[in-house]
Formats: sequence, structure tokens, C-alpha cells
Amino acid sequence: MMPQDSTQASPYEHEHGPVVVRGRDFKAYRIGGAIVAVLLAIALAVQIYEMFDDDARTIPEYRWSANDHTPDLGGVQASKVISARTKLQDERWRTGPSPDGDAPDYAFGNDIVLNSSPIDEPSAFLTEAWSNPDGDILPLANPSERIVGISSLPYPNAELFERPFARDWRLGIADFSTHLGALAILGFSFLLALILAIRGRVPIVEGRSRRSVKRFGLIERANHWMTATSFIMLALTGSAIAFGGSLYGGPLDDEWLGPVGWLATWGHMMFFPPFALGLIVMAVAWMRRNLPSKLDIEWLRRGGGFFTDSLDHPSSRKFNAGQKLIFWSAILGGAIMVVSGVLLMFPFYFLDLEGMSWTMLTHAVVGVLLIAIFIGHVYIGTVGMQGAIDAMWSGNVDRNWAKEHHDLWLADLEAKGREGAR
Repeated sequence: MMPQDSTQASPYEHEHGPVVVRGRDFKAYRIGGAIVAVLLAIALAVQIYEMFDDDARTIPEYRWSANDHTPDLGGVQASKVISARTKLQDERWRTGPSPDGDAPDYAFGNDIVLNSSPIDEPSAFLTEAWSNPDGDILPLANPSERIVGISSLPYPNAELFERPFARDWRLGIADFSTHLGALAILGFSFLLALILAIRGRVPIVEGRSRRSVKRFGLIERANHWMTATSFIMLALTGSAIAFGGSLYGGPLDDEWLGPVGWLATWGHMMFFPPFALGLIVMAVAWMRRNLPSKLDIEWLRRGGGFFTDSLDHPSSRKFNAGQKLIFWSAILGGAIMVVSGVLLMFPFYFLDLEGMSWTMLTHAVVGVLLIAIFIGHVYIGTVGMQGAIDAMWSGNVDRNWAKEHHDLWLADLEAKGREGAR
């Protein structure tokens, strides 16, 4: 086996050179991977089509108009009405909700000031129906007392009705994070299923030795499963909060969406503390062993030895480069999720409206990327590699598995007389 850096070579050299194992492709796994890959390819194609079809474009469907029996309403009075309506868009700490705050509406006294009516043929390219106010509406478009942002929309005082930044936020939440999440999760899952179908399961090349080596203790395993379970529940409840009926509207009817949303809102905060605690324990226990080293460069260059059934695996200590990438994704990405989540739990206490919008967008994007990354982690630890799940299930791994994937770590245990073989 080739040395992995300038000072350290693998302590295990097969006496006859690299051993290539034939006939261990685990056909059932390959067939299952092929079926899953086909299903995911279909789902991915549907998602890509949904990104580019025009049924989700924002187009004007309603027009504003003034009531015919209020033509003498002065511009000053109309401006007060519209200014009151901007309270709906004001910061929470400034306007309520509070018992003393009057709920703004479309009326001034007993007279209806503004009406809305459907546009006969809505189109994204025909804006005249909503952008050119007539003589009765024009007084209502006087500058208000509070204008936020600058709008390029072709009608007066558009900043009053729509915050320009709100459109950017909506694009980020409804389009960017949604499509990015679908592409990342479906796309990465498809690649993993395709690898399983073509390459097959990574075997223990020499077979099980019936001797085990202690890899993780009880506290490490308990903390790992606590963190993993918390993350799964956070992912499920977070997706229910973010996407609601668009994601769960198929299997659930309207009667159940409300309770599901309520449970998801409280459940999301309930699973946050164990997730944060688990990250802290992982950082304390494993950070030193997950620092980058020269071994990682060779491991990455050779793809971790996952694409060949050979004993000639790249050397690594207790954690290889792939595991280090997962670790730092969990620690850094999890830290971003925890900090942004706390800020969202206390709206407008630390940030203004724009800061809250960026925080929510960051929380959503990092969340869907972490889901995709951990899908790969789960794949390698279960169906992707023979014997890998034993490390976090019983805490003991087969000695041949340890020799093939973490030879330097095993050699260090043996040198110190701490192999713990059974």
C-alpha cells in the first residue's frame, strides 16, 4: 500500500500485494439502487420542469379602484387612510399587535374607499390594468407619511403597497430555497442511488474476521443518536412550517393542515435544545481528531477507496477526510442554524425587518443543504458500506473493516495494547 504522507505509511501490507475481491457486488443492493435511482430521476425531472413552467409566475390578477360614490374624498383624507394601512407592514415593536391599536382596513368612516376586482385576462406583460390609476384613484396615491424602499413598478406610490425587499425575500424563500432544496436533496439522493446501482455496496474485502474492535463508547453513541433524531424532527417540522400545504397538501386535507402546522411550530422549538446540546458535545469530543491533515489530501484524491474492491485503501486515522467533511458540516452548519433559529424565535428583539428577512432566508438555505449532506452520511453508514453501522449501533466494528478503512487508528490501538478485540 502506498504511503499517505511523507512520514507515515500504512502498517498493513498484504504479503501478495493488493487483493481484489470478485463476486461481492451484493446484487440485491444494486437492484434496489437502480429502482430508487429511476424513481428519483423522475422526481428530479418533474422538479426541473416545475422550475421553468409559467404556472408559478407572479402576475396581477386584481385591480384597485375607487368607489363611485366617494369622488369628493380629499387627497389629504385619503392619504391618512392609506397611511393607516401601512401599519400592517410596520415593525412589530412599533405598532403592536396591541388592544390600543386600530386595525386598518379599506374604509374611511362608513364609506368604502378602495375596491378590488378581478382582471379579465391576467398577464405578466399587460400591466396597464393595474398600473395606470384613473382620476378617482389618483388622489389616493399621494405620498404617505412612511415610505420604505424604492420601487420601479410603473404606478405612483407603489412603495406603499409593496416593499421592494419583500419581493426579494419572497423570491428567496418561495423560489430559491425551495428549488435549491429540491434539487440538492433529490439530486444528491439520485447520485447516491446511481452509485449503489453501478458500483454496489462497499464490502469488507477480506470478509468478517469475527473479531471486533471498540470504536465508540456509550456516551458518544447516545449523543450521536440524540443529535440525529433531533435533526430529523427539526427537518420535518421545519419543512411543515416553511412549505405547509404545498408540501403536505396532497396527503393531508385542509382540516389537518392547521393542527400539523401548530404541532410543527412548537415541535420545531422543542427539538432545538437537544440538537444544540448534541453539537456542543460532538465538538468537545471529536474536534481534535477531525482537524485536517496531509492524509486527507490523498484520501480525497483516491475517493476514499470506495470505487474499487481492493485492500489498497488510502490510510486514515480514526476519522477519514469524508467523515471530517461531515463533522465540520454539522458543526459549522449546525451553529448557523442554532444562531439564526434563536434570532427567529425572538423576532425584532435583536434585528430589524430586513435583518429578520435575511436570517430567515439563511436558515432555510443552510437547512436544506444540511439535509442533503446528511442523506449522504446516512447512506454511507447503512446500505452504502458493509459493517459501517456497527460503529454507532453496538460501538464495536469488525477488525477487518477497521484495518481496511482506518488502518492507522487500528495500529495505534494495537501498539498501545488497547485493541479490545472480542
